[in-house]
Parts: sequence; structure tokens; C-alpha cells
Amino acid sequence: MSLSAKTLTSAIHRLDLGGAWDLRFVAGPDEAPDAVRASALPAVVPGQVHTDLLRSGLLTDPDVGFGEQEQTWIGHSTWSYSREFTWTPRPGRVQLVADGLDTVAEVRVNGRVVARTNDQHIGFRWDVADALEVGANTIEVVFASAWDAAYAREHSHGPLPTPYDEPYPYLRKSACNFGWDWGPHYVTAGIWKPIAIEAWTSRIDHVRPLVTVEPNGRGAVVDVIVRTELGASADVSVAATLRTERGEAVAHADAPAHSGDTSLVLDLVDPELWWPAGYGAHPLYTLDVALTDDDGVVLDSWTKRIGIRDVRVDVADDAAGQQWSIAVNGRRVRVRGYNWIPEDPFIAEVTSARLDQRLDQALGGGANLLRVWGGGYFATEEFLAGCDERGLMVWHDFLFACAAYDESEDVAELIATEASQAVARLSSHPSVVLWCGGNECVWGHQEWGWDDQLGDRAWGNGYYTRLLPGILADLDPTRPYIPNSPWSTLPGALVSDAASGPTHLWDVWNNRDYTHYRDSSPAFVSEMGWCAPPAITTLRSVVTEGPLAPSNPQVVHHMRASDGMHKLAQGLKPYFATPQTEQDWVFRTQLVQARAVQTGTEWLRSLDRCAGVVIWQLNDCWPVLSWSAVDAAGIEKPSWYALRRAFAPHLLTIQPVIPGGAQDPTGPDGLEIVAVNDGLAPWTLDVEVTRRDSSGAVLARETHALVAPADANARVVIDPAVARPGVAEDEFLVVQAGEHRAVWMFVPDRRRTLPQARWTVTTDAAADRLIVIVEAHTVVVDLCLCADLVAVDLGLPAASLVVDEQLVTLLPGERHAFELRSRDGGAVFPSVVAALPAGALRAANDADSAART
Repeated sequence: MSLSAKTLTSAIHRLDLGGAWDLRFVAGPDEAPDAVRASALPAVVPGQVHTDLLRSGLLTDPDVGFGEQEQTWIGHSTWSYSREFTWTPRPGRVQLVADGLDTVAEVRVNGRVVARTNDQHIGFRWDVADALEVGANTIEVVFASAWDAAYAREHSHGPLPTPYDEPYPYLRKSACNFGWDWGPHYVTAGIWKPIAIEAWTSRIDHVRPLVTVEPNGRGAVVDVIVRTELGASADVSVAATLRTERGEAVAHADAPAHSGDTSLVLDLVDPELWWPAGYGAHPLYTLDVALTDDDGVVLDSWTKRIGIRDVRVDVADDAAGQQWSIAVNGRRVRVRGYNWIPEDPFIAEVTSARLDQRLDQALGGGANLLRVWGGGYFATEEFLAGCDERGLMVWHDFLFACAAYDESEDVAELIATEASQAVARLSSHPSVVLWCGGNECVWGHQEWGWDDQLGDRAWGNGYYTRLLPGILADLDPTRPYIPNSPWSTLPGALVSDAASGPTHLWDVWNNRDYTHYRDSSPAFVSEMGWCAPPAITTLRSVVTEGPLAPSNPQVVHHMRASDGMHKLAQGLKPYFATPQTEQDWVFRTQLVQARAVQTGTEWLRSLDRCAGVVIWQLNDCWPVLSWSAVDAAGIEKPSWYALRRAFAPHLLTIQPVIPGGAQDPTGPDGLEIVAVNDGLAPWTLDVEVTRRDSSGAVLARETHALVAPADANARVVIDPAVARPGVAEDEFLVVQAGEHRAVWMFVPDRRRTLPQARWTVTTDAAADRLIVIVEAHTVVVDLCLCADLVAVDLGLPAASLVVDEQLVTLLPGERHAFELRSRDGGAVFPSVVAALPAGALRAANDADSAART
């Protein structure tokens, strides 16, 4: 018997308690306004206190100006959410189901305390039949201050090393709620996930479809493990149906006499395999599971779309140490990825449209993987389903970040519960390819001077080496696990040793010019990045006074990176004079960010041993100067376009012949062309190399024919007669192969004798697009069109337009057509656009003092 959609109507009765609630201030600091103290406020569940106060007009946007400093009282207060509901008794077990409470809560039904919680990441179920009454009922959830609870635990347990003077390791709550080097200090509270009352006789707790693919890919087994919770006199059976394009695979089994796991094995012949983006299709098949009684009544059901694929981590010795790579369906996948942080401090505010846009920007930015960082939340079903559909692999950290953690028994029990729930829930998603114990915790213990503060106390290692791998072995042994990031696979090596495993490259941003990315030859990079402001319109939306300049206190307030303004200035110094206008400062710091991440990424991808680059970071959670490629308004920075180019499956790049080329930009053994091919077939290309002077005239030329095999690089050394300049300040290389172009400048911008960029602009407007055609009269380096400025000039929201390309280098006489479109596909453009707004077109070699018109 297969399971139809009609059959899967569940007998579970669910009373959804979401929607309108009342919010009351219970207690807190004197800063709490009288209007907040006075009476109940309307609240929306799921949601959080901050968003309810914003909707009521009792909190101004804390992102703007110094508003963040004016809302800290919220996180030090006690809050009550309450509502009435009507209950009609139902047969079976009756439970209050809370998918997420943030964080230290007492739950009362009709005044009776039914539960207390202190973990944001756990979903809860409590029996409440005895507390309910026929007809009218009340429910109240009282949230104590999470910050105060964490602080109290810190003082009772003793201090643990953290990167910030915040007690976040002492409470199982999103770490970045306590502030981060890219995020605000918004200590939240509220019913942040759905809440309901359910009545049932037997139920499915979770389903874990564990996939095994035969080595030849011609067959697969899906072990559908169904965990059930049964009533006292239950006599039930479990059935699973997997619907594929070739038909159905069906399995049945009697459920155990008691609550527990039932295994239903589905055998597949010639399955359509799920592949990461760029490596094949990502088909998803519907898996239906039903729990039925002897009369065929469906007591509970579960439906998800799953993918058939195999994943493993391969480790292999090489001359430098050990290679480390992710393999899907037996094929090495060279990872091109971004780190993902929480999209908003108030997570219930993230809409489906906003999430879809970010995932599309990840895919459009060349990614095949997103790493869910361990200082936020477990990924939502919507996020994972979006990754499944797009072929975006997911590396998922468990929720530990940059600190030592309490291993007391009560805390370990919470962590075991939250990890078990997460592993069980995520097991159905083919996009999840790797679990990681945490972020930079082992590195911190080894190299950040924790010993004096810790003494002989536990610091979290037991979680990474015993508890978490044990949970995975029990619940989902089909996915690989690493204890932390960074991590070394060499015995006895520090985890920061780049000779093996995933490493983090932060010394360049922190201490050196970006050309020093070429000093390293790592096996895999799971974090690296460079900081810059958001779009000028995004920054101006929160800086209400003064110029957008590093001296403005409001701008400084929106920079959280340690010594960030100094590092931005140091990054600019080799390339540009001190900017004299706010447009110069924003554009040039963004330009350095773009060059930095492109330089590092292209270098790493040109190395045969490096199997992945995961950039910090894709997204922002508020308007901030950060490492993001896409800012909080959803506007792509120039770095997004640079990374899209550097992450292209076919990449043409110029590199020093050996590592260490940062000290000698031409390389001790010269320069080489590298063709990087992540494609499934050989890449054949005819390459022309020209050395040119500042006028664009050709001084030397050569050609090469290259063939890069699939999943491999091809390289050829450029003839020294072409590669070595006569006058470095006046010359540069251009490598061209069809649509692929790479440019090598022999000296930084400040030393070049290129003329100031000159160009002519014409526009061609249609209902659904605006074409901006630029014809270069000189060499034009890294030309950008700022879509947000054009949008504002046309009376549109700043983020409503997107441009198809940025960072275009043109030779004299060449033309480039930028295409502007609305993000939603609407008709927005006037029939005539007479001129672009000032500053909309910028180039690296335009005037230092003002934007071009």
C-alpha cells in the first residue's frame, strides 16, 4: 500500500497558539519608559520583545545612530507574554508544544507552572491535560533576563575565556545576541518559534532517512528510521513511501510495542543522484511516512523531500602534509563557499522572500556551499529546503563559538538534547554534508592564552571529542564530522596548522597587505575575509549626523571589528591616497575588500592541493562595516562581484610561479597563467598574453593553448620577455581567452602612471531594464556602477535595483554595457534617463577628490 496525500491526513488535533498575545513589562532597570510599564502591549507570536516594542512605537529603530545603546534595558528586564484560548477536551495525551522559547522562561497554564526552560535551541513538550479547563483558558510565558541569568552563572561557576566581556558561554542562547565583531548587542526574549497544544494517541517524534549509495552509484538504500511515541494500548504500524520519477518504493513494519525506533528499508535501483551546484542536478523525492492503527486510520504522518547522495571527507598524504576534501557521490567537490551568520538579530523577522534572495545571492555569487556558523542558531527548515533545491551544500557547526564552555552535568544534558534534536531534524536534508563541533574553540584553547584563566577546569573539549560524535554515531552516521574549525588531521599538530584540514586565514586582514594571501598553501580554508563598509545608501540610513567618514562617531559605532578603522586605513595605504570625500572613502575601502578576497581566492584556487575556500561572510544582520559580500539591505558589495568571478567554475588567473610571491610581485621564477577547471569536462582555451603601457599600447605578446582536465588546473609560465616590465609603474599584463580576462598590475595604484580614467556614457532605457554603455577613452581600472545611487535618483528604494556586473577593466576604445534591472522584475524605468547621478560610476583610477558624473 502506498501512501497518498489524502491518506496522510493526521488524527492529531493541533490548536495553534500563534498570533496575537499581550506583552507586559514585569520588572527591570529604571531606563524602562513609563509607557512600557503602564499597560499591556500587543504582541505577535512567533516574535520577540524588541519587535513588539518597535511595532508599538515604544522603541525607535536601534540600528540607527546610537540607538543600540538606548535599548540595553530590554535585555535586563523580565517580560510576560499571555493570551486566552478556548479548549475542548480531546482523547489521548494532551501536550503544550513550544518549538522555541528565548530563553529563561516559566510557562503557566491557568496560573499553574507547567515548565521552566533555559535553552533557546530546544523544542519542548509538556503534558498539560490536568492544567486545562473546558472552555476559556489562559497561558502565560514569563521571560527572565537572559543576560542576568548568564552573568549569575558566570559568577557561581567561575569565569571562562571569551573574546568579549560578555557571559554568553554560560547560557544556551545565540552567542551573537551578546554582540559580535559584526553584530549588535541585542539580548532578546520571546516566543520565537511556533507554539501550540496537541492532542494525540500515538505520534511520530521524528524521521531520519539515512541514505547509503553503492560505490558505482547504480543503487541506493534509504534506511527510514521512524521514532514513535505510542499510547498505552497502541497497536500500530508504520509505512514509508518514496515517490520517484520511476515510481514508488514502499516499506512497512509494525511499530515496537513501546516508544522507540522502527527501521524501514527502501531499496532503489539506478536512483537519480543529488549533486552540488555545478556538478549535476539536485533532484528531490517525496518521502511519506504514516503511523496507522489496525483500522487503517492515520494517527500521524510526516512528509519531506529528500535527496539520494553519498558524502564523505577524504584525507590523503601529500608533500606539504595532508589534503582534505569533501566528496559527494565519490567525486571530489572543490568547495566555493560563504559563511552564513544569522540573517537578523530578531530571527522571526526573516521573511521567505528575504531568505530566498540571500540563497540566490549565494548561488549567484558562485557558491556551492554555505557554512552555518556556530554562534547563531540551528538552520531552519526553510533555509535547508532552499539549499536542497539549489544544490547548496551545508557545513553546519554545532552551537559553540570562540570561547570555553561549561561542561557541568546540567549543561551537558541541555547540549545533548539540543544536538540530538538538531541532528534528527537535519538528517532528511541532502544539502547537509558536514557537521562541525564548533568554531575556533580548540584553537582558542591551544593558542589564545586560556590556561591561566581555566586552570584544570573543563573547557568544552568533551563536547567536541565525545558527546557530539557519539550523538552522530547513534542518530546519523552517514555524514562526516570534524571536532572544530580550524582543525588539523596531522597527529600532534596545532589545529591552526594549514598543512592539513580546514584552516582560518585571519593574519592577513589583521596584520598584512592582502597580497600576502599568496604566502600560504593550505589544504582547505573555512574562514578568510576582508572588511569594508556597506553600500553608501545603507550606511547613510543609520548614520544620521555627519559625514560617512572614519572620524564620525556614528560610523565608528557601526564598525565592530577589533581596531577596524585602523585596519581599513592600513589596507588603503599601499593603493590610494587618503580619501577626501565620503564617496571616495566608501568606494575605495570597498574596492580594497573586493581585490583582497579576489586575490586570496584566486591564489588558493590556483593551488592544486587546496580543495576549498569558504569566505567570511555572505550576509549581514544589521547595517555595519563588516566582511560581508551582501549588506543588510540586500545590496551586493563590489566584493560579491569579485568573488563571483573568482568562484567561477572556469577561472583564468595570473599568479606568481611559487608561493612567496607577495615579496616579489613578479615572482622569483616569474608569472604563470593558471586555468582552473571545476567543470565536468576538459576545458580547452586559446590564451593571448599582452604587456601594455599606460596608453594601452601593446609592448609584447605571446599565445598559448591550454587544456585543463576536469577537476584540475592547467598552467603555463609566461615568457619572461613578456612577463617582465621595462617600466613597472607604466606597464601591466592582460591575459585574454574568449570572454575570460585577467589583468596583472606590476605595482600598486599609488605608484602607477596610468592617466586619470576618462569615458563616455550613453543609456538605453526600456520598461524592464536600463542599459548603461561606457566607452573608455583611457585605460579604466575596476569600473563600477552603483545601482543603489541610480535607484535613489529615480525615486526608488535603494536596494530595488541590481546591476549585472562590476569591477570592469577596459582598454582605450573598448565598451561595456552595464544592465540594471529591478530585483522583483517589475517595470520601473522611465523612457528616458538623461544622466546618471553623481558618483554612480566609479573606477580605481578616477579622480581622488570627487565622483565622476
